[in-house]
Order: sequence, then structure tokens, then C-alpha cells
Amino acid sequence: MKKGLIITRPRHDDVTEYFSQFSKEIIKEAKSADFSVKDLVDKKAVKSSFELVAENFPFDFAVLNGHGNANEILGHDKKPIVSEGVNENLLAGRITYVRACEAGASLGKSIVSLDGNGCFIGYELPFQFYGDINWVTNPIKDNTARIFLESSNAVPISLINGKTALEAHEAAKRMMLKNLNKALRNINKDSLAIAEALWNNYDGQVLLGNSNAIL
Repeated sequence: MKKGLIITRPRHDDVTEYFSQFSKEIIKEAKSADFSVKDLVDKKAVKSSFELVAENFPFDFAVLNGHGNANEILGHDKKPIVSEGVNENLLAGRITYVRACEAGASLGKSIVSLDGNGCFIGYELPFQFYGDINWVTNPIKDNTARIFLESSNAVPISLINGKTALEAHEAAKRMMLKNLNKALRNINKDSLAIAEALWNNYDGQVLLGNSNAIL
């Protein structure tokens, strides 16, 4: 494997647009650390493009954003981009972070079973976040969404900065707890919902495979 990042950023609805915009911070960090980056954004975030890049660029790090379920990660227009029993072998041996619902429940386990050197960090529960409707056209300025997406960004950014998979996993979970406690201290009409969603992500985030994996 070579030092580099493959990242998928579908942006066909509000959820994927938020993921895509906040993923720019991951790409910026990777480039500043001299990573080569293959950015599959918008209509390029499809199965055929991902397979072509994964087969021809043996980069050691993959970040996949999108909707998902226990067996699939979805790309542009909610079409499968990685599916269990189809092409999960393309992620074997890599360090993979997936910001999508439930992919850690089964797909992640299948990926790491193929190669013990790699690892998978993602969510075995639905990933939850809230946003401010006033910023839906400019997600990066949405401080409500940032509470969730900055803490999830802590996984890939920690890895890019040389932390092990376990250290990155724990850094994100610490940030979630910090934000959860802050929400509960600053009681308002949204604080309980924010705290519950953060706890869901905290409880649902899993590290599978080699916890000592490092880029």
C-alpha cells in the first residue's frame, strides 16, 4: 500500500451535501500532510469509478461518505458503491473510515476478515446529526451540524496526523462526549435531542480489525 487517500463524496441530498462539505476539511489535512488524494465527488461517487480507483491506486486509506445499511455503502443517487459479497475485497488491508448508517454491523466485519492488517472504523447504528435549516445552503457554517461532523472528522484527521486506529477511534469518542456534556449544560429546546444523537453515534461507533493500524 502507498501513502494516499481515496474519498467518496456523493452530494445528491442534504445529508450527503453536509458530509461532502465537511469532508473538505479531511482533504485539506491530507494534502497538507503530502497525501495523494483521489476525490470521487458528486456523480463520480459511483461503483464503477470507485472500483477503478481502488484497483489502480493502492492507497492505504479510504474514507467513504454516504447513506448505507448493514451490508452496503451507497454513493451517488443512493446506488451501492461497496457491497458485502460483491466488492468489499477492494477495502481489505486498508484503513477504512465510513460515515454511513450501520455499515459496521456486517460489511465492516466482512472487510477486516479478508486481511488482518487493515481495519474499519464506522457505525453499527444509524449515524445521526442535526443541522440548522438556515445554513442548509452553506453547511460548513452550520455550527449545529459541526457538533456532530467535526467529531466524526476526528477519526480521519487523527489518522492522517499519525495516530493509530485505536487512538483515532478514541479521539472521536472523547470529542463526542465533550460535546454531549456541553449540550446538557447549555439547556435549550434542542439540547436533549443533540445529546441523544451524540450518544447514539458514540455508542454505535466501532473499530474492527487491527487496532494498531497506522498510516
